[in-house]
Amino acid sequence: MRAADSMLVAKATWLATRAAAAVSPRLAGPIAARLWFTPWRVPVGERAAKRQAEWLRPTEALSLEVDGKRIAGFAAGKGPTVLLVHGWGERGASLGAFVRPLVDAGYRVVGVDLPGHGGSEGGQSDGFQIASAIAGVAEALGGVRAVVAHSMGGTTSLYAASEGMPVDALVLIAPSPRLDHALKTFARLLSLSPNAVAGLKATIERRYGRGVWGTFSGLRVASNVKVPGLIVHDREDPQVALADAEALHAAWPGSRLVTTESLGHGRILRDEKVIEAVTSFLAEVAPARPVPLPRGHDRAEVRTPARH
Repeated sequence: MRAADSMLVAKATWLATRAAAAVSPRLAGPIAARLWFTPWRVPVGERAAKRQAEWLRPTEALSLEVDGKRIAGFAAGKGPTVLLVHGWGERGASLGAFVRPLVDAGYRVVGVDLPGHGGSEGGQSDGFQIASAIAGVAEALGGVRAVVAHSMGGTTSLYAASEGMPVDALVLIAPSPRLDHALKTFARLLSLSPNAVAGLKATIERRYGRGVWGTFSGLRVASNVKVPGLIVHDREDPQVALADAEALHAAWPGSRLVTTESLGHGRILRDEKVIEAVTSFLAEVAPARPVPLPRGHDRAEVRTPARH
């Protein structure tokens, strides 16, 4: 489905949700759930499309099969792999500003469109399926050294790591670690009525159980992630409060928190200082190249940096 057609269907579903909510939450729930579980393909403006095309100029197209679905992506460079993971409704190209700096630092950079997003196959999805897909992509690539993820992609990457996905470092940019807060933001952005929100919440709980709000919480799983992490969050992010990033940092041993100003939820992905901080962090904790040995030291005496 083309992005423009996707948005027309989304608008029709939104109108149906409003109409059903005027009657009862029970009627509105399943319709609102279609909005919640469908990664609608948002049209990319001409300026953004040109910017993304320039970012991806050094890359080659990549196609993988994960969980029976074709996953579209791109790759550039040689060395240990850094996987770029986008947020809900976005596509891999949204993190394209990281390609050249990471390639120059000695990494192979791979970005993918998650299932149901961009050029990849799939329809409705959820955080559990996305986390499984991220782990599947990593396996199909022969393993990844690090993951750089944005928004929902951050929480799902963290969940995948907590479930055993091998990785040496995680970078989460504007992560959304709390599912209940994501629901509130979703309702606010779509101007859903209390009836629609109540119906959607009940539908989610029927599907996954009432404990889903804790099960799929980044704050819960972070303590099981034993690799170094960098959290980057803007103080004025309109979609995810800084307090959520601070709580995730407190729950994640060995993580670091870097805050920015006036970059919001999306522009943070193309800020030069953010990209530099991410590249420097990876070069420190998951270097692409061997660290030079001091003179007189045998390689067997060198220890890897401790993980805190």
